[in-house]
Amino acid sequence: MKAAVIGFLLLAVASVADISMYNLKIGDAQTALKKIDLEKVAEDGDIIKYTTKNGNDFSVTSQNGKIVFMENDWLQDLKATKPLYSDFEFGKTTLAMIRKAMGNNGFAYKEIQSMRQENDVIMFNCFEFDSPNHEVLVLICKLAITDDVKPENIADRAKLDAIIIADPKYLEEIWGKEKIFDPAYKKIKP
Repeated sequence: MKAAVIGFLLLAVASVADISMYNLKIGDAQTALKKIDLEKVAEDGDIIKYTTKNGNDFSVTSQNGKIVFMENDWLQDLKATKPLYSDFEFGKTTLAMIRKAMGNNGFAYKEIQSMRQENDVIMFNCFEFDSPNHEVLVLICKLAITDDVKPENIADRAKLDAIIIADPKYLEEIWGKEKIFDPAYKKIKP
């Protein structure tokens, strides 16, 4: 069992050499969105939201004619756990598995480390790619707050709920420049 999990985790990191979602990359011209054959469900200025083929949400933000932020959100359908980026799975991949695959806990923007929504805690773990554009991968995990949640089991219970790939400068604009790094932090390979 352990070998299978480690193999999955290595595959999850190693098989994602293309830093893209739906063939879009950070820095692509905004006009690249014209090639998307997904249903557009909302548009607000430079933000366009689509429904993916498996029913999840995919949002793209542009700034100055370039793509700067892409987010794939899971809509809690157990038949639609495959995200647009990575071999992790929505609702199945735990924060503990992410930490193991990445070799560390990443970093967090001080202003948005976590947030509470009704009966859940949302956690943001960020990893900068060792790539020319230094894109940031944000893995968002959700944890249901229950009586049996304890500090020692949070990482095993928090599960992947959304994935963001973004321009680091754009994230600093919206989330601030101050970051908190895991002591073992290192950039990740694309």
